[in-house]
Amino acid sequence: MVIHVCDETKNLKQDFTCPRDLLVKEMRYFAEYLSVDTQRWEEVDISVHCDVQIFDWLMNYVRRNTAGENKDKPRLEPSNVISILISSEFLKMDTLVEECIQYCHKHMSAIVATPCNMNCINSNLATRITDLFNHNEADDVRDKKDKFKSKLFQKKIERLFDPGYQNRDSPGNASTLYRCALCLKLLTKDTEKKISCVPGKINVDSRGEIIYTHNRQKCWDVHEYITGLYEELKSWVLVYWRIWGTINYLTCSRCQQVFMCTELTHCKYHPVSVSYPGMGTDRGWHGAGLYPCCNQRALRFDPTGMPKGCRNRDHVVNTGDENCDEVQIGVLDDLLLHRDAVCLSVTPPSEGAGDDPCAVERLPDCEVLLEPTLLGPLRGDCSPFSLWKNWSLQLRQQAQQSEDEEYTTGSEVTEDEVGDEEELSKHQGEAVKKSRRAQRPLKKHSSSPNIQLKDKAVKSQSRDNNPFIVSMQKSKWDATRSMRYNQDAQREEDQYRMIEIISHLTKMRFGEEEHNKMKDTKEVSMGC
Repeated sequence: MVIHVCDETKNLKQDFTCPRDLLVKEMRYFAEYLSVDTQRWEEVDISVHCDVQIFDWLMNYVRRNTAGENKDKPRLEPSNVISILISSEFLKMDTLVEECIQYCHKHMSAIVATPCNMNCINSNLATRITDLFNHNEADDVRDKKDKFKSKLFQKKIERLFDPGYQNRDSPGNASTLYRCALCLKLLTKDTEKKISCVPGKINVDSRGEIIYTHNRQKCWDVHEYITGLYEELKSWVLVYWRIWGTINYLTCSRCQQVFMCTELTHCKYHPVSVSYPGMGTDRGWHGAGLYPCCNQRALRFDPTGMPKGCRNRDHVVNTGDENCDEVQIGVLDDLLLHRDAVCLSVTPPSEGAGDDPCAVERLPDCEVLLEPTLLGPLRGDCSPFSLWKNWSLQLRQQAQQSEDEEYTTGSEVTEDEVGDEEELSKHQGEAVKKSRRAQRPLKKHSSSPNIQLKDKAVKSQSRDNNPFIVSMQKSKWDATRSMRYNQDAQREEDQYRMIEIISHLTKMRFGEEEHNKMKDTKEVSMGC
């Protein structure tokens, strides 16, 4: 077979000859064009637009095993491997394509230093080349003009988000990456049960272990996140390492907490040990201790297990631990090798964080009332005392809210109150019902705050005299009323009893002074 090669760049033309069987075997691109019928071979005219030197190299490669020609196998070089890779991939020379990819893996720094065009490498070839590099080898590529290194790490990032790819560089997978609406941390399906959230999202599993429940932020988009990372870091290499550090985690032997690799420097501690007051101290301490270094309160027993401290240091991973396998050791080695690119600095949130449109979404889901004076400036930080305090605040608000509401359960007489069996005596008892309805206090739908304050003052005086005296309506079963009315009346009495119980428990827990202070504060706010 005669092959006409046209080199338009150098304005050259050259003819090459090759046996048909050998040509079809080595260059499978021509197999579908060359008929098996030998009589039609002369009718086929093959013209190839290619660099003459590159095609001459390819023909020598085709004849490398031909007997009698004694031609050695041509050698790949940094200056020609990319052109040969592109041509061999087009001509479907699979063996040569694999050899070129292996050569690119071993000599990528030398290849990008030559004046070759790396943009002609398609996505499929770039993926195959990238899969041969581990991320440390890819990071070591010296590419001053960034001909191919960014493309390498773009493919590495794609692999991080591929749910079906077994990544030797990253045990974690980013395909399930999302942002928590409460703690604003980036989490995956593997890390969401291990990384702490706000105190209100602490749960205990069937084995007594603490687990965390995060709320997915609906307005967060992973594509916008990656684009924002690139705008911030200006490098796909740094974007890769940041995502890699976000989806992989280790366990600290100091604080016994699971931490993301990006938070290597976030191990919280107090430089001074906690001091617990004596028996004669103020009741408000409730047995809590104090850290002299930052005046942060602490309980003797920490039920949350959440890290606490006013300062930060590096987490420590015990590689000799039986729970630390080879995969985690590899993650630790990569983290320490690239810690400058992976780790996030410990900084408080910016003032503009409140302008985030997703912040509005976060508020209704938060079940804990965070006090800035107790939790400090860092978001998500808390101490065991603050967690206990927040629970106490919820109890206070529940009692306070119970006193303000007018509890009615539909006991007003309605037309459907009377059953079928009472239909005959309906008109006879109508006058009695009207008189009773007039004696009952009206439900205050639009009463002024002053009227409510007076009613509450009278109610508070009667309650505060003796917490064990429960003043309630002495209602009995009224045979002249329907069953629905009597059941509603019973429910109202039960609900009123619960109000008194909550009020009494609040005074027992926080004291009389605290209870009255809570009421006074509320009355002032209502008077305004």
